[in-house]
Amino acid sequence: MRIWCLVSNVDSHVRKYGTKLLEEHEGAYQLVVMDYATLEIKTGEGQPAFYCMGQKLELPDAFWVWTSNTDTRVIENLLLACGAKSIVNLHEQDVARSKIATYHRLAAANIRVPRTFVFFNHVDRAEIEAQFAYPFVIKPDNGSSGQGVALIHGQAELDAYLSGLKAGVAYMAQEYVATSRGRDLRVVMLNGECLMSFVRQSTNEQEFRSNLHLGGKIVEYEPDEQTRELCRKVAALYDLPVLGLDLMFADDGFVLTEVNSYPGLRKDDRNKFITAVISDYLQREGA
Repeated sequence: MRIWCLVSNVDSHVRKYGTKLLEEHEGAYQLVVMDYATLEIKTGEGQPAFYCMGQKLELPDAFWVWTSNTDTRVIENLLLACGAKSIVNLHEQDVARSKIATYHRLAAANIRVPRTFVFFNHVDRAEIEAQFAYPFVIKPDNGSSGQGVALIHGQAELDAYLSGLKAGVAYMAQEYVATSRGRDLRVVMLNGECLMSFVRQSTNEQEFRSNLHLGGKIVEYEPDEQTRELCRKVAALYDLPVLGLDLMFADDGFVLTEVNSYPGLRKDDRNKFITAVISDYLQREGA
C-alpha cells in the first residue's frame, strides 16, 4: 500500500532533508512536501499528474495530512476524488486546524481556554478595546510557529496590527496570561494517552512567545496525574490518533491554548508515531 504523508513546512524539512524530500520509512510511506508540489490536470485524462521537486509520483492508496495550511485542502479533496483514503478523520483535523473551532469545542466541554474575541478585517479598534485591557494578544486563526502572534500594549500597536489585516482571514484578540510569559507546556498524546511532555521556554527576555522556531528551548517536564487527566479529557474530544496540547501556566491552573493534529517531533519520535498510526490504519483496513 502506498501512503503519502503531506507536510508544508518548507524551512524545517529542507534544512533537515536537503533535496531528499521523499523519505522512505521501511517502504510504508512517502514524505511529500506540498510547497514543492505541482499538478497537471488535462481534459480527457481521468487522473491528474502529480510532481514533487520535478519527480512524478504515483498517486497513493491513502494519505495523512500533517500540514496546517488550509490551502492544501484542494489536494486532500483531489486525492479523495481519485479514490485515496484519509488515514485520519479530516473533519476532526479541520477543528484542530482552527483555533476558533478548538476554543469553542473546549469551552463547551468546560475546559478552560483564554477569553477570546473573534473578528475579521473590518473591525473598529473600540470594539476590541471594550473587550480587553492592555496588554492583550492578537493572532490569526490559522497559523503556526508563532507567526502573526502579537502582544499589544497600546493603541498605536493595535492600530498598526489592524492596518495589516487581510480579507477573508479570521483573527482573535485574547486575554494575556502574564504568568506564562515566554513559556508553555506541550503534551503529546497518542491514542488518548500522554507519551511525552516538556516545557517550551523562550531564551530571550524580550520575547513573550515560547516557540522553538523563535529560538525557544525545551525543558523536560513530568506532569502530575491531575494534568494527565486534563489532557486525556481533551484528547477524548477528538477523533484523532495524535495530538499536541499547548497549555499556559496560570496562577490557578492551566489554560489550554492550542490543539495540534500533528505536533512537531524529533525524528525518532516522529517515526515511532508514524509507525503506530499507520499500523493501526492498516489493521483496520485489513491491508
